[in-house]
Amino acid sequence: KLQFQVSKQNTSTTLSAPPLSHAQPPAPAAASHTPDSNMDTTAPAPRVNGELMARFVGKKVLLVGKAEGSDGSTVMLRTADDKTVRVALAGGSAPPATTFVEFEGMVEGPDALTEISHVDFGNEFDLYTYNELTKEANGRSQALFF
Repeated sequence: KLQFQVSKQNTSTTLSAPPLSHAQPPAPAAASHTPDSNMDTTAPAPRVNGELMARFVGKKVLLVGKAEGSDGSTVMLRTADDKTVRVALAGGSAPPATTFVEFEGMVEGPDALTEISHVDFGNEFDLYTYNELTKEANGRSQALFF
């Protein structure tokens, strides 16, 4: 809050203010995974489709698709670009409860993912638009996403 002092000397009015501080605002805290948050922002996972999986072998990714079946330990996922990926569920993880799901996981191969976690996306989801997003996020607009 600025405070101004006004004084009159003869016929002129003088305005004065305390000197401005040029101190920098405090730097934001480094993003990290905390017990209060499930989101780890220190290493964001790229959003991929089935075709892009081969580029990310050994890396963490986000993969959205349509769950087409589960045997309790794996889920067959139809990706946004109509590829099939076998997702090995994390120990103790229940299969998705809805048709569309997002898996966070480690890419084991071009058509294999090991789940870290998953989020149910409901029974209605526009895979075409999501596929366009994954292509954009890994193409010309990549800098906006990472």
